Amino acid sequence: MIPKESNLLLSSLREIDAPADISWWPQTVGWQLLLLLIFCYLLYRLYLIVRHYISNAYRRAAIVALAAITEEQTDFVKIPHILRKTALYAYDRKQVAPLIGAEWERWLDQQCKDSEFSERYSGLLAHLAYSHQNKISSEQLLAIKSHVATWIKNHRGQYD
Repeated sequence: MIPKESNLLLSSLREIDAPADISWWPQTVGWQLLLLLIFCYLLYRLYLIVRHYISNAYRRAAIVALAAITEEQTDFVKIPHILRKTALYAYDRKQVAPLIGAEWERWLDQQCKDSEFSERYSGLLAHLAYSHQNKISSEQLLAIKSHVATWIKNHRGQYD
């Protein structure tokens, strides 16, 4: 390699500066406003997702409580209580509190399209809530727990 000082042609050359990096930030006001609008829309969608998640905390708590119910006779009474507490949280107390028996079951069916409390499980919620000797099989227990879980997940409350 020949040193730069020894070659007269190379001694007059200078290193040129590289061009500046290209900015990705838009240069015009219109594109900047569009980016601001997109950012605001995404922020609003995030807010809606968080609000929906927070407002459905009662559903998650009810599902956890329902899953904790065992096949012991003393646990059967918790099923109607979980359902009632969920309904009281999702709807106005004046609407839910006076409902009992068949009227309660019909109301539950009206709030969820997949619900069959007044047909398939007629009288079972009242029996579980007030009877001291619940003689139901484990299959019936699993079926009612599954049906209550379906209602909890799919009902449309006043906050939905």
